[in-house]
Amino acid sequence: MSIMDMIITKVNTKYGAPLGRPNVGVHPPLIVRGRNGRICKCDQTKVYDKRVPMSDAAYDRGGAYWGIDKPLRVRYTKDLSYIEFYRES
Repeated sequence: MSIMDMIITKVNTKYGAPLGRPNVGVHPPLIVRGRNGRICKCDQTKVYDKRVPMSDAAYDRGGAYWGIDKPLRVRYTKDLSYIEFYRES
């Protein structure tokens, strides 16, 4: 199972498609090290960014409705503790 299959899961469309999907978590903090090598801020987890595959232009392949607009993208961490959907600008 791909990471996108874990993010874009099938939704219940018995009473119509849900509007979008919820975001999860907060953006991981940045790492900053001082000259002595000590961490001044927390280590940052790598954040990935991919275009969300759409079917019928307004729905993601799991069945959630997003409407017709600019391409939909998702930022996420590998452990899926952070997931954020957004539109390209």
